[in-house]
Amino acid sequence: MHETKPETRAIASIHIAEKQQAYWAAAQIRDFAKYAECMPPGRPGIKLADGAPEEVAATLHTSIRIATQRILEAEYIVRRLPATLDALEKGTIDLARVRATCQITKGLSDEDALAVENSVLAHGPHATYQEYRRALRRQAMKADPESAERKRKQKEELRDVVTRKGEDGSAKLVATMLAGEVEATYNVLNHLAHQSKTPDDTRTLAQRRADVLLDLLVGNDMERVQAHINVTVPLTTLIGLNNKPGELSEYGPITAEQCRELAKNGVLRRIITDDFGNVLEASPRRYASDGFADRIRMRDRTCRQPGCRVPARKCTVQRTSKKKAGRRRRFRERDYFLLCKRHRLMYERTKGWMLTQPESGRMVFMTPTGQVRQIVAERYEEPAA
Repeated sequence: MHETKPETRAIASIHIAEKQQAYWAAAQIRDFAKYAECMPPGRPGIKLADGAPEEVAATLHTSIRIATQRILEAEYIVRRLPATLDALEKGTIDLARVRATCQITKGLSDEDALAVENSVLAHGPHATYQEYRRALRRQAMKADPESAERKRKQKEELRDVVTRKGEDGSAKLVATMLAGEVEATYNVLNHLAHQSKTPDDTRTLAQRRADVLLDLLVGNDMERVQAHINVTVPLTTLIGLNNKPGELSEYGPITAEQCRELAKNGVLRRIITDDFGNVLEASPRRYASDGFADRIRMRDRTCRQPGCRVPARKCTVQRTSKKKAGRRRRFRERDYFLLCKRHRLMYERTKGWMLTQPESGRMVFMTPTGQVRQIVAERYEEPAA
């Protein structure tokens, strides 16, 4: 009997692991749907009970937006795509193909969604994910061409340009338009990028495309627009004594050189921190209590609910405990924290959530099911040696 080659065993193990992952993904989807069934909405106009996504976010250490998506997605799969869920459980398809089926069958009637599902599953998983997705789109257009045209028009209404955060001081500018418009726009950028090349130009074609877009929108040296952004940077960095990193609001750390570049034509605002990066003062004060509220916003940066990333400018300062009658009002940082509108209302509408702030910036949350999560405000720089 010949011994199986190591690479053959590895491939077999990879295949088995993939099928096991699919099986447990299907089991989790059923549990998500069961959890949602056990937590029906307590008021009209909402899809999930107050606090339900937060509970899932706490146990999975994920954002509330992702937790909400996964619960609603599971409900949809269990209710409308039973054959697709069974195929996932058997390992015939993977979770990516299941999610593609969800996206493409939304807007179809139950009957048409079932027809699309069965037609595509009859041909197996297809060679690649993109081929599977194309097959879904093709069958959906066949089943309901009017719905396909409505979706196209809806996408046209949703045209937009947004930013996506990257790493090391970079980000992406993402434009959503109709396919033909995107192709035409890209071809123009590509054509201008080719034309912009000079004999001594060392830039790649991709770099020239990005530069052409920037020149078209804001001009050379960004002279066409004046943008308002917040950069937190040590004074010693700004005047060139060291290269400690700064922070760009709603983005994160950026290099010292990038801070200095952004500060060339910027407006400076003084923020005092201690040696450990804790905010001590933010000025100027526009109103009597703004300095204190600004300190809380600068310390917390975002809504403090675990999994929520709503920026500080969209949040309100809340008190962790009620002031006792007859006691003189004291402004202690550990008594205040940030909450966005959604989670401020959640605490008003639901019971069982508990929170404390043992020290400034360190929040301890307990969920209705007894989960305990600790969230510590991120410091602006490394502690002093």
